[in-house]
Amino acid sequence: MNRLTWLLCGIALLASPHALFAQRRGGQGASAGPPPAGASNSDEINGFKRAIAVQATPDQVIQFQRLTKSTQAARKEAQDLRQLAENASNSDLFHDANPVTGAVDEAQTDAERFLQSFSEIQKSQLKDVTKKLAKANSEVTKQSKALTRGLGHPGGDDKQIASVVGQLDKALSDFQTRQIAIGSEMGIQDAGSSR
Repeated sequence: MNRLTWLLCGIALLASPHALFAQRRGGQGASAGPPPAGASNSDEINGFKRAIAVQATPDQVIQFQRLTKSTQAARKEAQDLRQLAENASNSDLFHDANPVTGAVDEAQTDAERFLQSFSEIQKSQLKDVTKKLAKANSEVTKQSKALTRGLGHPGGDDKQIASVVGQLDKALSDFQTRQIAIGSEMGIQDAGSSR
């Protein structure tokens, strides 16, 4: 038997202890008491089947880790630029914004690659959470463009730039939260540790 079959058998046995009790008592224990509180067996089985269907492949786990790292790097770059703009210690914010825009582009590219790796069943089953990620990604794009526009005006107000970068960081934070939600749905164990 392969590992998946063993896993399914083990979970089925753990999920229904009343059935085990019935086996030991010659079948009399199965109807001896009420079913356990909570979801029905069919709900548990359907939940288990869904969890198996959306389970991340090893390659997807690696892509997810790359995505969360690049998003965290983009957030750090945005926070650093915001601090520079707030302190108005550097008049060349356009030059200092290059790492931010590069890091944002990398995070968005990594997100696109990760989503493209989904199987048809993953796309179908994770449709709600991927829509939320797409919406967060759109907001990141919007704020990144606003930053580029703001930096394109010579003699721009550093405090205004700081505000725009703050909005970009907020959008990146939501983007990161949506990534973690997808990772958790896919059973990626360290999905929440990249914050």
